[in-house]
Amino acid sequence: MSNTYKRLGTSLAISALVLNFAVLPAAGNNIATVDASTIGTVNSSILNIRTRKSTSAKRIAVLKKGKKVEVLSTGKKWVKVSVNGKVGYTQGRYLTTESGTATDPDANAVSGTVSASKLVIRAGKSKSSSALTKVTKGTKLTVLTTGSKWVKVTANGVTGYTKGKKIALEDGGTATNPYSKGEEVVNFALQFVGNPYRWGGTSLTNGADCSGYIMSVYRHFGKSLPHSSSAMRSCGTKVSSLSAAKPGDIICYNGHVALYMGNNKIVHASNPKDGIKISSNAAYRSIVTIRRIFN
Repeated sequence: MSNTYKRLGTSLAISALVLNFAVLPAAGNNIATVDASTIGTVNSSILNIRTRKSTSAKRIAVLKKGKKVEVLSTGKKWVKVSVNGKVGYTQGRYLTTESGTATDPDANAVSGTVSASKLVIRAGKSKSSSALTKVTKGTKLTVLTTGSKWVKVTANGVTGYTKGKKIALEDGGTATNPYSKGEEVVNFALQFVGNPYRWGGTSLTNGADCSGYIMSVYRHFGKSLPHSSSAMRSCGTKVSSLSAAKPGDIICYNGHVALYMGNNKIVHASNPKDGIKISSNAAYRSIVTIRRIFN
């Protein structure tokens, strides 16, 4: 699983008004609470996304075969998904993932590497649980679930539990926090979607313009950026192209800036009419440069 959108969703809870990356509570149908999300592809001719786990519930989206969604929780029947910034429910058997379908509780698996000198894989979530195998630094393994401490993994054909902080994920972060710093920036920024645009403003709640929004978001992470879209073109390091961009990168246009979310999406203080919003085409206008603040 190569891109960061395949592992969205740990303890960074976000308002339900925006793209939800949060840990999802388990509920009926044996839905498995998982801390990493994945991409599902619609394998039926039409798939309804509904507001709740019922075929009589209101539809929030109707997807055609081949469309992609973010699978936020797996389950025997109903699964929770995010599509076009909306969170809803659908039947997991109609979503193909890297592990089979979204009915597979391990559909959210990601790749990781042992970062400690040695790591013990145990039969349970306890130091007193029997050791199944030991692996050394650099060993590749599959992370089946992430969490604040113990995580479920498969290493050398053995499946068990170990300490997630000692596993580095392929796209940054660890199994206890599978977010890169840039993704943390995006998660924070998304909390303010729907808030107003205000020329010259820097308030994430009461109003900000495009550069004021980016500046204030990064200030939360200890980074000082200029309140100027043109000056931001020199911040951080240059990213070669949109295809190389990662969540958290700043996309600079002529007279405007936005925060890249990944999957060709941006979040930005757009204009007085739309306020802070998510847009699904990062190249909706000509890109001058892309800047990375956290390398």
